[in-house]
Amino acid sequence: MIDRAHGYFQREKETMSKRKREAYQKEKLSEILRYGYRYSKAIRSRFDAIGIRPERIKDLKDLEKLPITKKTDLVTAQKQIPPFGGFEVVSKKGMRRIYISPGPVFEPGEWDYKDTRWAQALFACGIRKGDVVLNTFNYHLTPLAFMLDESLKMLGATIIPVGPGNLSMQIQLIRQLHVTGFLGMPSFLMSLIEAAEGMSLDLKKDLFLKAAFVGAEMFPESLRQKLEGKLEIFIRQAYGTVDAGCLGYECPEKNGMHIPEDVMVEIVDTETGRQLEIGATGEIVATTFSKVFPLIRFATGDLSYLIEDPCPCSRTSMRLGKILGRTDQVTKVWGIFIHPWQVDELMSKFPMVANYQIVVTRKEYRDQMTVYIELKEEGAEQAGLKRRVEKEMEEVLKVKGQVEFVQRGGIPDRAKKIDDRRIWE
Repeated sequence: MIDRAHGYFQREKETMSKRKREAYQKEKLSEILRYGYRYSKAIRSRFDAIGIRPERIKDLKDLEKLPITKKTDLVTAQKQIPPFGGFEVVSKKGMRRIYISPGPVFEPGEWDYKDTRWAQALFACGIRKGDVVLNTFNYHLTPLAFMLDESLKMLGATIIPVGPGNLSMQIQLIRQLHVTGFLGMPSFLMSLIEAAEGMSLDLKKDLFLKAAFVGAEMFPESLRQKLEGKLEIFIRQAYGTVDAGCLGYECPEKNGMHIPEDVMVEIVDTETGRQLEIGATGEIVATTFSKVFPLIRFATGDLSYLIEDPCPCSRTSMRLGKILGRTDQVTKVWGIFIHPWQVDELMSKFPMVANYQIVVTRKEYRDQMTVYIELKEEGAEQAGLKRRVEKEMEEVLKVKGQVEFVQRGGIPDRAKKIDDRRIWE
């Protein structure tokens, strides 16, 4: 019997003392700052702009001296210095892949993936050597599925790179290949389960799942309880971004999300960028140690807090609490970020539209996106416009939504461009 509730992927790292962890991260931070200053035009210009040399940044507290890097900074920089905005530290010859995330933001992928943060998360979730794992995250353009793919290799697991969609085929794969692990969004796992029940399958006898790793969207406790109750398996979540990688993961104790050792995470005041005390809610800011695309004080836009109390699992890192929301109108729908300016660009293609608003809701653990539109002229042809807007939304935003027309004035003045009305536990 495989023990999925205990152990560590890297015991020495995950259980090191506070003093050793601080010394380890100081060394890694000093190394990446010097490296970035030497090889990255963008990082060097940011240091020079405030008159600070990398040697002056020695620890987590010293990072406050440096400016915050926002997603919009990457977008702007890449328009000025294509394709990577000067943040990269290697030439194209040293890249195995180039990823594209919403923005668009181009991201270089290292030739040999050695980051163990996602591997730690997968192990803590219960994935083990010899498991056959269905990876339902999207392999198209963005890096997450590839990062997890490489991390599963580190664990010695066999990967089925299926991506999302085609529920009946995925269920057949689980049955025919005796799949024991699942990776994907929790809402997609729920869809798989409901489809299997619709096929009159016994979830415990006809499926072979033993552990599930979920992420990329909110995971309410009620949904976890429902999924675990139906499958009687281990389901744990992790948090990260396509830019910064894994920033936190749950252990078997479900006691917050452990911050991996190979990243530095701050919780900061959204206005000042100053670090907040333990337990205070603020924006998650990450500094990565990547020798390909280092990010220094990268603002995720997500709100959370730090937990310092010891965890019964014996991992000794700080932990992130639950994700409490966003700092702005940027909203994640079906695991994809939607920015207000993307909506503006999309709707500018339809001159007959006078006003618009995206409303995001949730029904039975699934995101739903509706675009409310006011027309400049009442009585304008709506059926064809509805089809064109919905098609353009899926192509540009990568998320399906439905269009509804409202009378002039139906959208309040100064209404949010993207109104997230989902309620989380």
